[in-house]
Amino acid sequence: MHCYHNPITRLVSTLSRRTHMYFERQLRQQGLNFTQTRMLSFLAEHPGSRQEDLRAHVDMDKGGVAHAVRRLVELGYVQRRPDPGDGRVRLLDLTASGREVVAAFQEVVRTWNDALIADLSPEEQASVERLLQRMADNATSLLDEACRVIS
Repeated sequence: MHCYHNPITRLVSTLSRRTHMYFERQLRQQGLNFTQTRMLSFLAEHPGSRQEDLRAHVDMDKGGVAHAVRRLVELGYVQRRPDPGDGRVRLLDLTASGREVVAAFQEVVRTWNDALIADLSPEEQASVERLLQRMADNATSLLDEACRVIS
């Protein structure tokens, strides 16, 4: 059986792809991709984060995060400052422009989420959220177990 014949795998994959496509189209004029916007959103919630904190959040390799951060700095959305406790480390903060992009992205997310749940009752919305969280937790457990087996 091909993996996409499984309706859950197919539907989760389809929803993920379409979510990324929608966000990418909405963010194109700011010169951003979905991952960069997730980084900006993280920094809005965690000002003064280290690049390693950001890497763990977006689950990317160090080189990919370094490249993305460099691009966000070039675009004027992020600024680096020295860590007062460790001069070798740079802390990341949003600029005023970065905060504006995050506010715009929050509206894009709100519009997308509202469209997804438009015809669901409050009870159905709660059920979907609860079930998706359980599925995400199960996926995390499986990945954690796979990592232990490999190492």
